[in-house]
Amino acid sequence: MEQPMDVEMEKKDESALQRSLSAVTYCCGACGYDLRLRSSDRNTAGIVGGGYGRAARRGVVAFDAIDDARFGHADEFRCVDVRARRLFVRRTRLLCRKCGAGLGFAYDDHAGAARSPRYDIKIRALQPLADADDGTASSPSDA
Repeated sequence: MEQPMDVEMEKKDESALQRSLSAVTYCCGACGYDLRLRSSDRNTAGIVGGGYGRAARRGVVAFDAIDDARFGHADEFRCVDVRARRLFVRRTRLLCRKCGAGLGFAYDDHAGAARSPRYDIKIRALQPLADADDGTASSPSDA
């Protein structure tokens, strides 16, 4: 009797490992709204260089693309320090469409270039989305 239970547990552990290695989908940390942000869409170009450590210390994750329908937008125009290369910075505050919580910022610094905008999302504003197939829902065969 014990043998089949152990094999069943190993299969569940293997499937959990496969899910953890696959792309993670994130939702709003405040209300749980699905933001359709996937870990596979993260901008990892700065990991090799020195920029990734700075971003991690700031507590942000950079994404290449977001689903605009899932975010509210509020444009900002900031004045920065005189010693900086630019005096003004345009950025867009990204908000949760459902609860309005601040999730991060979008920067479109190079409007004339072919470069896409940069999306910096706060790590503490995200949480992994709970999968519907994680085994918590009872299947009809359990009855």
